[in-house]
Amino acid sequence: MKKTLITTGMAALLASGCAPSPQPGNAGKGTEPAGKLSKCASARACEDLGIRYITGDGVRIDGNKAVAYLARACNAGRASACNSAAFIYADAEGGVKQSYTQALRYWKRGCSLGDQPSCANVELAYDKLRRAGY
Repeated sequence: MKKTLITTGMAALLASGCAPSPQPGNAGKGTEPAGKLSKCASARACEDLGIRYITGDGVRIDGNKAVAYLARACNAGRASACNSAAFIYADAEGGVKQSYTQALRYWKRGCSLGDQPSCANVELAYDKLRRAGY
């Protein structure tokens, strides 16, 4: 699914001006935006960039940057980005500390925005939290 999101959203990402810009000395290592997180022209562009950071498509894998971009998209109403951010926390991807509490927060937000996979994952998160003693 991640590859599909990347493929279908790549044109929008590049057109939005949200794509990372190459940095000198990074040849063969992917590219990184300079300084702080780049501004995204749309929620979809932020989601696409977040997916790139978790899959390593043209950038170094960085779960924290992935979550930051996905959170922007989620907060802007992009439900599928909420689901993606939740999975990064649930699976501790890209160096992000595992947190079912954070995953649940994002799945609930995605569900409230109408994302059915997020709704289904709310129960999964509650089950994991119960088993972990929360």
